[in-house]
Amino acid sequence: MIGSGERAWLLRAWLVWAMAVAGVGLAACSDDDDESGESSGEEASGEGAAANLDTDFDLLEHAHLAEVDHRGLYIDFGTPAQDKYTSGDWNSGWGSRGTDGDVTYAQAGRRGRIYFHADETGARHVRLRLRPKGTGALTPYVNNEQLQSIFFEGESWQDVDFEIPAEHVRRGENYLLLTFGGVETIRGEEVSVQMASVHVGESAPGAGYEAPAWGTTVANVSLGGAEKRALVYATPVTFTYYVEVPEDGRLTFSVGQEGEAGGTARVFATPEGGSEAKLFEASLTSGWNAQNLDLSAHAGNIVQLRFEAEGGAGRVAWAAPRIAVPARPAPEIAQAKNVVVLLIDTLRASKLQAWNPESRVRTPAIDALAEGGVVFERAQSPENWTKPSVASVLTGLHPVDHGARTQAAALPDSALMLSEHMKSNGFATAGFIANGYVSREFGFDQGWDLYRNYIRENLARDAEDLFDDAAEWALEHRDERFFLYVQTIDPHVPYDPGDEYLEMYDPRSNYEGQVSPRSTGDLLHEAKGGRITFTQSDIIRLKALHDGEITQHDVHLARFVERMKEAGLWEDTLFVLVSDHGEEFNEHGSWGHGHSIYQELLNVPLMFHFEGKIEASRVPASVAVNTLDIPPTVTEIAGVPPMPNIAGRSLVPYLAGQRRSGPQVAWSDFLDERRVAVAGRWKFLIRGNLTSSLFDLQEDPWEENQLDANDHPIATRYLRVLQGQFLGAENRAEWLSAEQQEGVQLNASDAEVDDELQQQLRELGYIN
Repeated sequence: MIGSGERAWLLRAWLVWAMAVAGVGLAACSDDDDESGESSGEEASGEGAAANLDTDFDLLEHAHLAEVDHRGLYIDFGTPAQDKYTSGDWNSGWGSRGTDGDVTYAQAGRRGRIYFHADETGARHVRLRLRPKGTGALTPYVNNEQLQSIFFEGESWQDVDFEIPAEHVRRGENYLLLTFGGVETIRGEEVSVQMASVHVGESAPGAGYEAPAWGTTVANVSLGGAEKRALVYATPVTFTYYVEVPEDGRLTFSVGQEGEAGGTARVFATPEGGSEAKLFEASLTSGWNAQNLDLSAHAGNIVQLRFEAEGGAGRVAWAAPRIAVPARPAPEIAQAKNVVVLLIDTLRASKLQAWNPESRVRTPAIDALAEGGVVFERAQSPENWTKPSVASVLTGLHPVDHGARTQAAALPDSALMLSEHMKSNGFATAGFIANGYVSREFGFDQGWDLYRNYIRENLARDAEDLFDDAAEWALEHRDERFFLYVQTIDPHVPYDPGDEYLEMYDPRSNYEGQVSPRSTGDLLHEAKGGRITFTQSDIIRLKALHDGEITQHDVHLARFVERMKEAGLWEDTLFVLVSDHGEEFNEHGSWGHGHSIYQELLNVPLMFHFEGKIEASRVPASVAVNTLDIPPTVTEIAGVPPMPNIAGRSLVPYLAGQRRSGPQVAWSDFLDERRVAVAGRWKFLIRGNLTSSLFDLQEDPWEENQLDANDHPIATRYLRVLQGQFLGAENRAEWLSAEQQEGVQLNASDAEVDDELQQQLRELGYIN
């Protein structure tokens, strides 16, 4: 029999659960219901409700992403906590890392760059803990303002201090450049200093200061007889995270203080573009105070979360902090017998009405597929031209890892392609490809039962030809499971649609300009180099030719789909539509592709259609995904084992009407010159010289207005933290993890490009 006390407990647990499901805040759900939100025990904590929550982002697991402030911001070099301050060491002057006893450090050459956030302006004191190697002097610069040079002696660990005047400190991101006077060569590396830590505070740390070094801020803590894993440190201490809050998001944690306690804990949320809000405040006891806080007011926004504690006699512990969402069932989609991936070369998303309702381009076949499929409004290509982009689509690897990034580079034999993986799991495989870069010479002939490159084999290469051959092959293999990859090239130069398609967009019969269909490749190359200029009449003709190619392609796609349906294959086939990159028509002062990282080149269509098996939906532009997510999605729906060690993540949660956990961020590169991160409405890029740009893609989808990053400090810091972690990762399949194991990084070699291939690539506008 259940006693009255147990009934009361059950009723309270049920109420907590019901409030969580209804989205009611639980911050003040305590025995006394006081304004502080303090809870007397776990019954008020929402732990029953927490059992009905899934973790969206585990803050404790990602403690290395937290900024730690103990009497000032503390940056611990040579640890997983470093990357968010140094752009992952990419071009920022920081070299190899090491240890000296208990000291971790990173080596700096002639300069080292650090990016740190400040909530408020005002003077700062900087203390560097370093060991000189090849220098006895440094000159600091703050936000490009030179400070007084500093001189030091010896080769032992020492503190080097300097002041930053108030007028040089910005609210938001601050850039600290340290330049050194000389170097010493250590195992082939030029080293000026070994940097152990940087402390940035309102004053010097003071005598007896114990630094919150990496490894000391996460521990098992026992309070009130219950042991929990926690963020922990002596007061005063602040742990600051930058997160994107999901719909129905909640913040759950338990907090307490060791010893006699008596301190105060607070949690604040500051959204990008909004005001600081206090989520929680309570006096600390020596027991756990568990909380389940409603974040719905910040849903869809990037937020700074600050966990602050002060006072009291012992360390303060924040146990199991996480961003959580209502529990959801595991996504389930029926298994596909067959898979068709169609990659339409040189087709940007904004050309299609399913992605851009204002587009004039007519594509009824694509429109119909999109109406019955799942459309990703913001799919990012990992590069701005064919070879690296297609290699990512077919390997699930980022260009920096698969190595096929330059004109001469070939995809290595060691690369595992989706075709190989499907073949090894019992699928018949075929590739029908009309781009000369996706050829045997460049390593793409791996894992195909039938491999046909129409450029290299001097075959007719219009979409009609590829679709006819692909349909015939599919019909021949109707009794098997098959994986079919089709890469058409019709929207690519040379733009040469039939007259009826050209006339849809430019009906003029009296055009006498310099644009002719077969010369468009050379013309765009010359225009890109500034050697010719197009008149307005020429531009009208160029755009009409390209748009006509897209519509003509759509006609042949419709026939392919119809043949699949007539053969009874369509309902068992997962169909994926994607592009490798887009095309620029002077939106940012250039033409064609392969030269910039604007969205007209990187934002490509991505759509999944599985007749009757997945419900039609649209994944909004606030969710950025990569086209290299295609392989893990295909393998999951096909019911085959996942490909090992790939960086792509399955999109199946979105196809099932859910979302993936963690940051919704996508990455793009341009060789070694640009690094792009897209998350939410924001696009952040850094260049090889470490200058950066920020764009608001919601308000400015055509990227006409570069923003001042310090007008958007929360979004900037969020993207800087994620990008630093990504660029510094050794294993991009687990890029968020603090424990970086060696990942896939292939060594590409240059292919031999004979005269015939050069001519074929020249006809496509690649070689001039």
